[in-house]
Amino acid sequence: MGKFRNGVTRVLGFLGLRRNSAYVNAYIHKANIRSGLFMSAVVAILEVWLVIRQHTKYIVDEVSSGKYSYFDSLFRNTSLYWLLMVLGVSMFLYCLYYLSSKKNNKGLMIAVLVFSSIGVALCTLIPLENRIKNYNPKRLVDTILLISLYATILLYHILVVIATLTKNKGIKADWLQSVAVITIFATALLVFGIKVSYGDFTSIKNGAANPDYKQIICFLMMSIYVGCLLIWRPYISIAIVGSIFLGFYFLLKSFEITNPGIRQLPEGDVVNYITFFISLVMVSVSIYSQRHLEAEKDEELEILATRDKLTGLHAFEYFNKLVAEKIKDEEIKENEYIYLFMDIVSFKILNDQKGFDYGNRFLKHVGKILTEVLGKDALITRQGDDHFVVFAKSEGIEQEIEIIGERVKELDLDVKPGVKVGGYLFRKKEEDTHNSIEKARYAFSILKEYGHQHYLLYDQEISKKYKLIQYVVSQIDDAVAEGRIQAYYQPVVFSKDRTLCGVEALSRWVDPKYGFLNPGTFIPALEDAQLAYKLDLEMLEIVCKNMRRVLDEGGVIVPTSINFSRADFSIVDIPNEVIRITSKYNIPTKYLHIEITESALLDEHVDLKDAMNRLKENGFSIWLDDFGSGYSSFNTLKDYSFDVLKLDQEFLKGFDTNQKSRPLIKAVIEMANQIKMRTLAEGVETEEQAEFLKSIGCEKLQGYLISKPVSYKDLNEGIKTGKFVIASDLGD
Repeated sequence: MGKFRNGVTRVLGFLGLRRNSAYVNAYIHKANIRSGLFMSAVVAILEVWLVIRQHTKYIVDEVSSGKYSYFDSLFRNTSLYWLLMVLGVSMFLYCLYYLSSKKNNKGLMIAVLVFSSIGVALCTLIPLENRIKNYNPKRLVDTILLISLYATILLYHILVVIATLTKNKGIKADWLQSVAVITIFATALLVFGIKVSYGDFTSIKNGAANPDYKQIICFLMMSIYVGCLLIWRPYISIAIVGSIFLGFYFLLKSFEITNPGIRQLPEGDVVNYITFFISLVMVSVSIYSQRHLEAEKDEELEILATRDKLTGLHAFEYFNKLVAEKIKDEEIKENEYIYLFMDIVSFKILNDQKGFDYGNRFLKHVGKILTEVLGKDALITRQGDDHFVVFAKSEGIEQEIEIIGERVKELDLDVKPGVKVGGYLFRKKEEDTHNSIEKARYAFSILKEYGHQHYLLYDQEISKKYKLIQYVVSQIDDAVAEGRIQAYYQPVVFSKDRTLCGVEALSRWVDPKYGFLNPGTFIPALEDAQLAYKLDLEMLEIVCKNMRRVLDEGGVIVPTSINFSRADFSIVDIPNEVIRITSKYNIPTKYLHIEITESALLDEHVDLKDAMNRLKENGFSIWLDDFGSGYSSFNTLKDYSFDVLKLDQEFLKGFDTNQKSRPLIKAVIEMANQIKMRTLAEGVETEEQAEFLKSIGCEKLQGYLISKPVSYKDLNEGIKTGKFVIASDLGD
């Protein structure tokens, strides 16, 4: 049964009986218009040649002999050729105009109208035709064909004028009128072919059939034009070509019957006639099949380029293009439209709990909600993951965001997801779309600083912060080259005796314009721009250079830990760079510890196992930074091998007031000790915290109780004065 169904489907497809998408139909129609462009050019060039040929062969002799005036001779020998020449030029210009990507192409439009007007004028000369003036009942069919030719060409020119003016006004029905134009153009060519071939077939010379009879060559040639111009569905092509060939065959046979003995259609011609019909049908079907296949491939590529595969919304780059076109083509007032950057709150939790398939279906529903709430005027795209970008009317947008948030929450009553949105009002046409979206995204990114708000509009205050971020990103290379990046060191001590066992190198940016930049500003900015590796490698260079200086002076150095961003590992070969720089300054690996944040390990886009293994193989100690900072997963400890676990300072917040803090901290320390990981607590600020950590077996302490971060000069000064006493055994 399945094979039979597949067979039927293939037959239906071959005949063109399966439904096409609007894109495929439009593609095939444009292909027909392109065919009209080439066919009309051939017709025009051919008719020019025939006019020249007729002029040389007949007109010169007839005028010189005084038999006819020049106009009479020209008209009787070339009138139909002039008709077809103007027809071809008009069709060529119309096809160019239809396919033109330039809107309101007045030059082409005027050219089409001019040649159509000339065509209409030529059609009014039909009374001058000899066979009209000297009507002969025996030539009734020939006369009817002549009148039909003039009428068809006249109808064509009228249709072209209407279709051209319609397209100029942007009326949606222009494609239907273009179908009518190309159909009437093909009909005119066919009528011409029938007239010429029938006239040859029925021509009499010296009382007998004309021996110069060219049979049906002109008809066959024009049939090819029709077959190649009207490529719609195969069953339509078969019907059209079949009707044409059958009709012309019966027309010739009717002449044989009414005029016995004058002309007989040779049997060989009949066979050739049928063979040509079959061949033309197959050519038409083949052209359709090829165009259909190309259209489907193009449509697939178009969908990939213009549509988000998951939600069906606009693809991001296509969205940018549409926004740019809308801004360019429409009169949009300042603040009339707004860019929105939208994120789904708790989507990661939803994905983790219910799986990716559920998450994908959820995002599809979100896309529908955005489309329904924001309306047809809004342009919407999914930028990636659970991020959506919108360009919509600004009036009432806050209420619409509220509605979207409520409807998104209703999609899953267990997790109760919501939306957080950053907005940036459209200012002027000259603004870059990408830059405007980035401003909306930045407003979203700092929402957490504004409490429980779900929507934040980019304003002057935010603009200052944003410009600072742009400054950081643009100045990082100069900052590195000019020594604006400095290393500050925060001491780490053993909990048992508070002796110095190491330091953590922290970056500081001393800027000539802004002074000391906040690390909370420049580090996230560089991470977002994927430029943090420049800062981190410069820090490694500074630390190694400082160590080398002390070693060369015969001093004592303590181990230093350096943080690397998760983005660093995906952009540069961190193990290779660490080995290169430490080798450059000849720093023993035991004096350098590599800190990796837990969030980096949970980033599915970054695989750190290989990098960590290479670092450990080369003697570097690997520390897990910020354990428990909100990304905590015990699988991290199971799947990766670390030397030291750094307990995030969040554990110590509320130490005095929250009764759960102490047992939780104790449990984490005991667990780390059991799996042979050394421990370090960050954010130690009171003696009570320090004593508690010591009592539960936390090995190392770091925080303001010990010291705030200090310059390398102050660190060395503190060591010299005894403020910081270096431990006799620095450990691993």
